[in-house]
Amino acid sequence: MKRAFPGLAFSIVVRWGLPLLAWGGWVGPAAAELTASQIVILTNQNDADSLSVAEHYADRRGIPADHIIELDLPHGESISRENYDRLVLRPVRRALEARKLAHRIRAVVTTYGIPLQVTAPRLTSQQKQWAGNASERLARARARLAELGAALRLVAPGEEVLPPSPSSVRPQSDPDELQLQQVIHEIRGAAGRLTRRPPGAEKTKEWTSVVAGSTLQFGGLDAFLHSVRPAKAEPPDGGIMLDRLRRLVGSAQAIIGALTEMPNDRNRERAYQLAEVVFGLRGVVRYAKVELEAFGGQDADASFDSELSLLWWEPGAYALAGRTMNPLQHERLWTRPPTHTAPRLPVLMVSRLDAPTPELARQLVDNALAAERQGLSGTVYVDAQGREPDAQFSYGFYDQSLRDAADLFSRKTSYAVVLDNTERRFSQPGEAPDVAVYIGWYRLRAYEDAFTFRPGAVGYHIASAEAISIHDPRETGWCKNALERGITVTLGSTGEPFVDAFPPPSQFLGFLLTGRYSLVEAYYLSTRYVSWRMVLFGDPLYNPWRGKALVDFRDLAHQPDLGLAGLPVAPADVPLKDPVQTAQQLASWRKTVQDKIDTVLGQLASLRLELSF
Repeated sequence: MKRAFPGLAFSIVVRWGLPLLAWGGWVGPAAAELTASQIVILTNQNDADSLSVAEHYADRRGIPADHIIELDLPHGESISRENYDRLVLRPVRRALEARKLAHRIRAVVTTYGIPLQVTAPRLTSQQKQWAGNASERLARARARLAELGAALRLVAPGEEVLPPSPSSVRPQSDPDELQLQQVIHEIRGAAGRLTRRPPGAEKTKEWTSVVAGSTLQFGGLDAFLHSVRPAKAEPPDGGIMLDRLRRLVGSAQAIIGALTEMPNDRNRERAYQLAEVVFGLRGVVRYAKVELEAFGGQDADASFDSELSLLWWEPGAYALAGRTMNPLQHERLWTRPPTHTAPRLPVLMVSRLDAPTPELARQLVDNALAAERQGLSGTVYVDAQGREPDAQFSYGFYDQSLRDAADLFSRKTSYAVVLDNTERRFSQPGEAPDVAVYIGWYRLRAYEDAFTFRPGAVGYHIASAEAISIHDPRETGWCKNALERGITVTLGSTGEPFVDAFPPPSQFLGFLLTGRYSLVEAYYLSTRYVSWRMVLFGDPLYNPWRGKALVDFRDLAHQPDLGLAGLPVAPADVPLKDPVQTAQQLASWRKTVQDKIDTVLGQLASLRLELSF
């Protein structure tokens, strides 16, 4: 076996990934919550009711008049992507810059009369061509993976095969992920068979080379970095070379991200080249699937509000198709970013004051203020199903989170708690009176009139497409009907969101119960995606338990889905750079990265050649 780095011995350890984009930024403990001066309100100038809701909110919460932005929008609950960019994105940016608010605003309030959904963009002929090319690359990578698996099965065939680990053979919903897991299993199996052969046995050297070479083909230089260990009796310069390789791999990650944001034929070719050199066939598969999602036109719609979170991001700088990880989610706030990542534009928090009528939209504000003054009274209802907890963000995970939320209220508050841990629902008229909080499962798109809501009530279904419309009188989903019946806070989706898009109940409610976060902050700390289909209804400043500190991080630390060492910083208190200046810095960074591409490609290709077995 050829070793390019003296001082390093090769061992088979399969634990690498594909970190194409790095998110997150370390922050300190929780501090001040969102304030009125950090909010801007959007209203439709062609709808008098929209302006009345905006003015009502500004007056009741003390938001300055110049924080209301009037937009020239068509009527209706949907807006095309093209009109969103032309009539919303750019006018809002211009207004914030002209009013010198760009560096101060943390949250946006959308109002009655503002569209609810942004439709998918029309694909260009170029995008369709790129999608076809990505499909061809994916097919070739699949064929090469199949060849790798066949070659690995021929390694030391007479030896006993180690039983596969459960994680390596667990069924995946994605057949490509299943194939990748299968090749990892073949690498592990071949390496395990080799370890049981006596030293100097026939073909051991040849087979070792096959396993090492297959690992490199499968996982690239990133796999090599995770599969080497220092050799005790060899020169120390291997460590220096390994550090150099690590820096190059880090540069490659940043370059792949930059190339993804600037798609053209040349950049795509270089991105695939880098993906294969650094992450192997696994990288090619993952990158091709990213492109197929981006250029295939699937899942490219979003709720208006979730898309607005990325107001300062250029549309071409992130994939419109699919969903974007939320940098304000509590786990990402505690992650210190690598030094090689791009300057990061801010993410805005967005909440909606909307309901079937303008009177009900204004009531969202009045009820929130009443609950803050008088206290949120009533009963807590939780509708779980008795599922066993299983994989993270699965149905079992959310069912356990519902029970954890009920337990939190039972242990730490004086609220009466009604937990249904069976498959039945709260469905009969009058079955759930005086609701302060309700969260549970559902009968899809069929509101069941079992609830009466107290002023300030918070509640949502973990259910698909419950916010498709708020104004269609024929709409049967949860959000429109709960708002019509007086709920103060709810959330839902404008399409199929997949279950992991919902804030886990114990997280969302847990953050609210600390009294340290406003409604919109608790939501963004616990929701995983932006530029997606979720929408939050309610006054973003609403904080029903402000100053009460009913729970703290010690109460949340025992929960498997949180495990906090301390409360995360309030999103409104995350250091904020001027987005206009940051955009200029980002453009400069991209140019610097572009200038490095050919150099890094050459160095990585040379190292990859040296490591060929």
